[in-house]
Amino acid sequence: MNHNYLFFFFLYFLIVSCNSYQKPAESYLPENLYEVSQTKFIQYLIQGKILYISKCSHCHQHSGEGFRKLYPGLIKSTTLMNDIGPAACIIKYGTKGMERVPNLSISMPAQAELSNLEIAEILTYIGNSWGNQMGFISVNNVEKNLVNCTSH
Repeated sequence: MNHNYLFFFFLYFLIVSCNSYQKPAESYLPENLYEVSQTKFIQYLIQGKILYISKCSHCHQHSGEGFRKLYPGLIKSTTLMNDIGPAACIIKYGTKGMERVPNLSISMPAQAELSNLEIAEILTYIGNSWGNQMGFISVNNVEKNLVNCTSH
């Protein structure tokens, strides 16, 4: 008789543990929204670095120092630090046809194939690397600024 109780106890334990409700992983939402925005910021930084290395570092160097007077450095760049609008426009449409851009002695080619999200990621990376401290640059911010570009 004791074996029956033991058997039913283990059977009950097995059923209860297998049928317990667990939230699916894809619907997880942290209670602390700061944690969510921090995660998004880190994602932008990582993706921005990948894009920067493949699209920008040939001229501006991995270090962001640029190359002599030919390609401007991005470290504490006034074009970037004062307002990301012109920087977004320069990335998307290049500098051909623009008024003189400070610290620029050669035209930058357009990167029209980049999406607004990719531009936001690149700007977030550049704006927070090498001592720059611009914070998170959202895709909405980039979209809003690209409307005001005059060179396209």
